[in-house]
Amino acid sequence: MKKTKKLAALVLAMVMAFSLMAVTAAAYGADEHVHDGTCCEETIQPRKPGGWCPRCGEGASCYPCGEKDGRIIYRWECPSCGVFDW
Repeated sequence: MKKTKKLAALVLAMVMAFSLMAVTAAAYGADEHVHDGTCCEETIQPRKPGGWCPRCGEGASCYPCGEKDGRIIYRWECPSCGVFDW
């Protein structure tokens, strides 16, 4: 009984691993993928890094905007505090 359960668990794990690989390959669509300019790296915009506003603690986005005295200055965009440098 123990060997049967172990074998069944092994087979199920192998099937799941294979299905994950198959789903990923199918989602990519390697066979019918056409480079027409909509998927190029030049058109993909990076995500803004998110974080918590240092003033009010709400969700905000930030990005580096400069350097002062060897420290990086970040520009924060908070819905309640507005835009400010920190």
